[in-house]
Amino acid sequence: MAAIFPYDPEYIQESEKLHIILDKLDYFHIRIFLKQHAAKYPRFLYKFRRLQNAEDMNRLREIIVRSELWLSSPKSFNDPFDMSVKFVFDATVEEKRQRFRKVLRDEGYKFLEIERHLPTLIRKSNAENLVERLRNTVDETGVCSFAGDPRNILMWSHYASNHEGLCLVFEIARDPKTFLDAQPVEYSVEYPVVNWVKDFDKGGPLHIVLRKHNGWEYEKEQRIIKFKKANTRVKFLPEALRAIIRGCRVNENTLENLKTLLGERAAAKMPRTTIYQCSQHESRYELIIWKSPQV
Repeated sequence: MAAIFPYDPEYIQESEKLHIILDKLDYFHIRIFLKQHAAKYPRFLYKFRRLQNAEDMNRLREIIVRSELWLSSPKSFNDPFDMSVKFVFDATVEEKRQRFRKVLRDEGYKFLEIERHLPTLIRKSNAENLVERLRNTVDETGVCSFAGDPRNILMWSHYASNHEGLCLVFEIARDPKTFLDAQPVEYSVEYPVVNWVKDFDKGGPLHIVLRKHNGWEYEKEQRIIKFKKANTRVKFLPEALRAIIRGCRVNENTLENLKTLLGERAAAKMPRTTIYQCSQHESRYELIIWKSPQV
C-alpha cells in the first residue's frame, strides 16, 4: 500500500531555501542573521548527558570525538504520548481519489498502475487503518532532541544524573546546515488533529512529530527530524561543539571520563571546547555557570 508519511514537502523546501541563503555567508554574517531572527532561531542548543559508565562513554564519544548525533526512534522515548495524533480521514470520494493519485505518483507509479490500485486503496483505507500504519511510520522517524536552557534545574536532575553529569553546548552559527534543522516543539493538552486527505501535505507530519504534552514545556525542546532515519547518525562540524558545562555535583569519575574524551578529541586535532562549571546560588533556586580553568 502507498506510503502515508514519507516527508513534509513544505518543511524540506523551507529548509533548503534557508541553507541556500546561509551557504553564501561567513560565520560573522550568519551570527547577524540569527540575531535578527532570534525569536525563531536561538544561538545555542543544549544536550544534557550523564557520564558514569562505559555505555555513557561510548554515547558521548560519538558526539565529542566523532561529531555524530544519534537519531532515536520514537519507540525509545520515555513518554508514550509523544508523537500521538488524532487522525481523521474525512473527505469525499473524489478528494480521496486525488490524494491517493498524488501519493502513488510521488512513489513512481504509472498512470495505468495508479488507476488499477485506486479502488482497493479507497475501499480499504479508513482512519483506523491509517492510524496503525502511521504509528509504524512514525517509529521509523529519526529524532535528535535538544534543550533550550542550560540553567534549568529540572533538566539537570532528569537528564544529567541529578546534576552529576554534563551539558553539551552547540552553536548553530558554526554549523547552520545541521543545527538550523532543529525545530521547536509545541506543547498542548490536545493531540494534533490531522486530516490525511485534505491537509496532510500542509505541515501535517510536523504537527505530529513536534507536539508534546504541556507538562514537558520546561524543556524548551528543539528537534532535528529525519524521516525514515531512525537509529542512524548525522554528522556535524566539530567546531559546533562550543562548550561543555559540568553539573554542580560533578564527581571525580565523571571528570576522569571527560578528560579521556577530551584527550581523544585533542589527539584527533579537533577544535578545543571551553569547559564551564555549574554551582548553586547562595540565596535563590538558581544555577550559576562560570568558566572553569580546568576540566
